[in-house]
Amino acid sequence: MDKKKSVLLSNYKKATVEMLLLKMLSEADMYGYQLAQELKKRSNGEYTLQEGSMYPILYRLSDQNRITSYEKRVGTRLTRIYYHLEPAGLDYYYELLDDYNSYTNLIQSLLSSNAGESLKED
Repeated sequence: MDKKKSVLLSNYKKATVEMLLLKMLSEADMYGYQLAQELKKRSNGEYTLQEGSMYPILYRLSDQNRITSYEKRVGTRLTRIYYHLEPAGLDYYYELLDDYNSYTNLIQSLLSSNAGESLKED
């Protein structure tokens, strides 16, 4: 992958991480590593989310009362922190999804338009 493509994908990725995390949590409660691995799995390895960049987003969503967390003991010594989507988080996810779809539709329209054409017909 060339450097320009890498920078473009990186910026695009940052803008969608929050939405993707909320999507995953709308399906089931998950712990951090599980979220990162599930995204990687669903993208056939094309989408890698570093846990170090994911946790600040999860903490911010928690501070905004969009998600909550709880501890769950696994085995005799391991405790995992699971994240749970709250109703406010689901509403926020739908807002983000709507904004994302509107924006990508606009970009697609612009890419398919020709010089001198208006997107809206009068």
